[in-house]
This record gives sequence, C-alpha cells and structure tokens, in this order.
Amino acid sequence: MSMEGKVQTVLGPISPEFLGLTSSHEHILSDMSLYFVEPEAAGERGLAREPLSLTNLAWVRVHRFSHLENMRLDSRELAIKEVSFFARAGGGTIVEMSSRGLGRDPVGLAAVARATGVNIVMGCSYYVGMSHPPGLATRGCAAIADEIVSELEAGVPGCGVKPGVIGEVGFSGLEPEKEAKVLRASVLAQRRTGAPLVVHPTFGDEALLDILNMLVDWGAVLQRTLICHADVFAYSLSACQEVLAAGCFLGFDNFGNLAYPHDYLGRVLNMTGDLERLRRVRELIDGGYLSQILVGGDTVFRDQLKSYGGFGYAHLLENVIPLMRSCGFAEEEIRAIFLENPQRFLTFGPPVD
Repeated sequence: MSMEGKVQTVLGPISPEFLGLTSSHEHILSDMSLYFVEPEAAGERGLAREPLSLTNLAWVRVHRFSHLENMRLDSRELAIKEVSFFARAGGGTIVEMSSRGLGRDPVGLAAVARATGVNIVMGCSYYVGMSHPPGLATRGCAAIADEIVSELEAGVPGCGVKPGVIGEVGFSGLEPEKEAKVLRASVLAQRRTGAPLVVHPTFGDEALLDILNMLVDWGAVLQRTLICHADVFAYSLSACQEVLAAGCFLGFDNFGNLAYPHDYLGRVLNMTGDLERLRRVRELIDGGYLSQILVGGDTVFRDQLKSYGGFGYAHLLENVIPLMRSCGFAEEEIRAIFLENPQRFLTFGPPVD
C-alpha cells in the first residue's frame, strides 16, 4: 500500500491534518548508555549507579554521561505519564527519533500511543557508528536499504509496528566510512519509499556541509530531509542558511535542555539557552526560511522529565510558545513551526526510483 500523502504513526497511517501541535524530535523509550563514561574517582563510581533523586540531580546534570539510570528511558509506565503531560498541554504528535542503536521499543511506543492518545512517529535505520551491531560493517548499502524499506512497508519483524521516518541517522565524526554507508543506504530507502529522512550531524560547519554534499550527491529528496541539532552544535548562520537554501529542513530541537557544558565525543558541548535558540530562528525566518524550521526538546535523559525536575515534553507548548509571543513571533509563524512544517515534513511523498 502506498503511503503517499499520509503520515505513518506507530498505530497506523493518518492524514497530516490530524497531527496537531508537534514536537519534531524527542525520545520516549531509549537507551543512551553506549555513551557511558566510567568516573575515575571511586566515590563518583558509586554516584554513577545511584538512583536519580533530588539529592544527586545537580551532580547528574553536570555528569550526564556518567550516570547510568539517567541515560535510560526504559519504563513504559513512566513514558505514559510523561507523554500524558504533553497531551494535556494540547500536544498532538511526537516524533520519536530512537533509531536502531538507541534501544528502540516499537511495542512500547505503540502502548504509549494507545494510552495517551498522542500520535507517535517512530524512527528506523541506524544511529552513530559506535552503536552499530557487529554485522553491519560487512553489509552493503543495498542490503541495509532493503532492511529499512522492509520496516517501512511491512513493519518491524515480530511486531509489525511501522516507522514513519528514516532516522535519526547518526554522524559522530569518529567512524566516517561506516556512518556514510548507513546514510547512503538511508537515502536509497528514502528514494524508494518517499519517507522523510532525519540526519544527526556532528561538530563544525565543515562537517555539516560535508553531510549536505553527501545528501546532494546521493540524490536525497532534500525537501523531505531534516538535519537536526542546529542548536546543539552551534553552527554559524551562514552554514545554516546554506543547508536551508539547498531545500532541507533544519531542526532546533533542544529547547529546555538544562545540561551543564560537558564532554561529548572528545569535544565540549555547551548547550545554548532557549532565548538564544529563538534569536537564531528569528534570523532564519527573517531570511525567508520560515517554512523549513522544525523544533523539539530532544528529551533523552531522565533529568529532562517532569518526574525528575525537568521541563518534560510539554515544555514547547507550556513555555516556548508563550516565550515566542513575548519575543514578537507572529501567530502565523508559530503555527507554521508547530503545525504546518511538521505536516509537510512527515507526509510521505512519491517514490523517486
């Protein structure tokens, strides 16, 4: 059955007008422990395995990659509770970007969607190279593309739950050949199915534009391709404009992230604040790119959840939209970012091949 003109959720296809207010990049059930860094100090090794609580919350936020429980969103009950906050705030859809390598849980996501009434769009393909299963290194692009297409068309083996986006396809800068192969396979799958594609980039304008060049060279449908984390990696205005001028969507998807600057893959990751995010979004809108901006919270650590003192999935609706109004964003701009842009991005197009 062709998906052209539809959005694929974990409970089945829907028409794009039923998406409602959308967070375009979150994680609901996931496992980030592949990044776990064992603390050197003996006392801190104990902290790394303590349950997350108000007592250690400040330490955890400074050492996010050294606290195992904080790196795992593995409770379906907790997920239902947290996504329900999003629903009560008026949210309609969450794009869940846990591709293979991040503990993707198709059955769990379907259960959360049924319990909360929120549309959940699930990802597929593979995350960064360090998360790839051992056998992936010996497989060719065509075989990986076949696997992605099979999931999109027939569902995940064993449960039948279907993804609605290809991604997030991960780049770390550490294993470029492996990661480029997966991206090329993902582009092949996009062309065969008309599915939206999401790319997780890495540090530096040069790396960002290298990814863009790969997408162009391999024939990605750029009008249905999102490069996320523009706020995380602090790309220059000119680099962002180049991505948008090519036709891609650009994601500002760490709204509400309270992380202290920390080491990530050997570089210091310094999260910006929501006001700085909105200033960059404003610059890009003024440059004519309103229709290509998507936003999210990239909730992937427990300390980001309301239950653990974070803003939760509802932050975009409860706090960011009012902040946008205070900053002078027009209602039609807010509507475009939260309603119209996700509808266009998530809707399957016609196959190219």
